[in-house]
Amino acid sequence: MGANDVQDLIQKYVRMWDARGEDGLVEEVMAPDVIDHQPVGIADGVAGVKRDIAMYHAAFPDLALTCEDYVLGEDRIAVRWSAAGTHEGDGLGVPPTHRRVQLHGIDILRIADGRVAERWGQFNGLDMMQQLTAPAT
Repeated sequence: MGANDVQDLIQKYVRMWDARGEDGLVEEVMAPDVIDHQPVGIADGVAGVKRDIAMYHAAFPDLALTCEDYVLGEDRIAVRWSAAGTHEGDGLGVPPTHRRVQLHGIDILRIADGRVAERWGQFNGLDMMQQLTAPAT
């Protein structure tokens, strides 16, 4: 992949998590049999990624992501991202708090044939829950 192809893939990857992302981005970015190494037990494949995204969009209907930085390896890309959203839904099992949260994370993506074949994602879920449940000041 050339530098422009990598940047295009990264921007599409970040946009597919964004609530304003276009339909069809998941199928364009992710390999049909993508393996998602998430500890929460989300199923592999495009359907599993779509369920994961839908869960976050249900909780944060205005979720907006930004690519802060990326590092390119031989067949992997590490993407450092930030996100912000207002907790308006119960997609996380917590009643809506109407609070705005800030999230930060890093995803490592293995690329094959121009698409994401494997994903390892990490963000501080405890920090998110603390932002949602902290006593009002």
